[in-house]
Amino acid sequence: MNTKTLALTAMLTGGILFSCSESKLLDQVNPNQASTATFWKTSDDAVKGINAAYSGMQDRRFSLWIRFLTDLSSDEGYSQSPWTDLGNLSKFIVTDYNIPMNIESFQAAYQGIYRCNQVLENVPAIKMDATLQKRILAEAKVIRAYWYYNMANIWGNVPLVLASQTLGDRPKQSTQAEVFAQVIKDCQEAATDLPESYTGQDVGRLHKYSAVALIGKAYMQQRKWTEAAAALKQIIDQTPTRFDLVADFKDNFTTLLENNKESLFEIQYYDENESKVGGAVNYDVAGGSESSEHAQFFGLRNINGFSKGGWCDGQPTKWLLNEFMKEKDKAGKVDYRLDYTMFYGGSSLKSHGFSYADLTKLAAGSDYLPERDRFWIKYTNYYQATDSYFSGINDRVIRLADVYLLYAEALNELGKPADGIPFANKVRARVNLLALPLTMTQADFRIQLRHDRVVELAGETQRFWDLKRYGILGPELAGPDAGKKPANESDFDTDFTTFQKGKSELYPLPLYETDANPNLKQNPGW
Repeated sequence: MNTKTLALTAMLTGGILFSCSESKLLDQVNPNQASTATFWKTSDDAVKGINAAYSGMQDRRFSLWIRFLTDLSSDEGYSQSPWTDLGNLSKFIVTDYNIPMNIESFQAAYQGIYRCNQVLENVPAIKMDATLQKRILAEAKVIRAYWYYNMANIWGNVPLVLASQTLGDRPKQSTQAEVFAQVIKDCQEAATDLPESYTGQDVGRLHKYSAVALIGKAYMQQRKWTEAAAALKQIIDQTPTRFDLVADFKDNFTTLLENNKESLFEIQYYDENESKVGGAVNYDVAGGSESSEHAQFFGLRNINGFSKGGWCDGQPTKWLLNEFMKEKDKAGKVDYRLDYTMFYGGSSLKSHGFSYADLTKLAAGSDYLPERDRFWIKYTNYYQATDSYFSGINDRVIRLADVYLLYAEALNELGKPADGIPFANKVRARVNLLALPLTMTQADFRIQLRHDRVVELAGETQRFWDLKRYGILGPELAGPDAGKKPANESDFDTDFTTFQKGKSELYPLPLYETDANPNLKQNPGW
């Protein structure tokens, strides 16, 4: 799916509105620029409009910052970034509610929602093929649901804006439950009008099971196990013909097998590294770049003699490394997924042609000590000779392994561990781990599932949501070395000692938004 060429401008960006009624000059319409009055006339306009909605999900203000708001706020990640505000996020310290990670992601989400609302309001009036029209409207609903699903998890109580806003509008605040309900409603309506699959240039668009998967995840976050299991089973019933686990775990995180049978919801990117003009990054409408900046912010740090890395603003914790070490495979080897999740002392992998030992030698005498640190491999360009700054690796938002493990969890919470265990075993079998016995108790399987989700989905924004669902997100996750740097070994577990119950579960609403809208009440504790 290629959404690169979009002849749309501020019409689809949302953003700041202002009044110029006193100036007739400013009221004039530019005939060379699309507007809501001149656009939305043809089937081609409808396709461009929904493509712009897809493009919003690529916007680095959200697709990048969500990694910091989730992965680095869980026990999987931490930050040594020299940018203080960025480093403090992993400690649940936010002194400025308008820091870019918070306000930019909030605004990007609503701009994305605005684009969806534009499609939903204007496409019904276009005379076009009825099947395509229904599909486009359904796609817009799922994209809008994607935004609200994330907002419900990050900020909780946000306004449900389901129609285009004018300058004087001050939308009312909704509860987290109301937001999740809208996510489910949008996806249920969309699922009836979306195709089960695509071919040709439409591969990568959202399909029926993208909507169903999001329904399942929304129910899971509310601990509605029966409803979640029913939704997730719809996907499982399509295996292995329509969906299946790819043979090799690592193929989910490169550009080589994108939109594969394991993927249910995927944000499309391509490497824009060669598209820079004068060193500047080419951005799409409203700041949405077609390249992912995940590799830039999370890739190996550059040192003298190694210039193919990134900024290394986020790193995996020692706790995460230890989770991978807990269980050997049938051959007595360390979990295969470890090498394709992080770069660590003992890695058999090379990153950009450099071994871990190579970097250790290059870093001798500096503050950068690879032998004490770990670095993300997942979603980076480690396998390429080029640098890590820009990446074309698609973001697999939901994949079948996640669905299998969620389905197993839902069944277990319903008191049916023996029914859920086979689905966990499907994920384990791919990496040659021993099958779990069907005789496991509910309590034991619950503990095992929480481990299995960590080692399968680390660095995929899932752990923070999981901890919330488990009800164990809190200061008790702080280890004895949390936030400290031992002399011989890095143990930068997220500093949960500063986590405050009743506050830190949600991020603060941006101050700019609460100041501008008297209907918004700040989240508890902030």
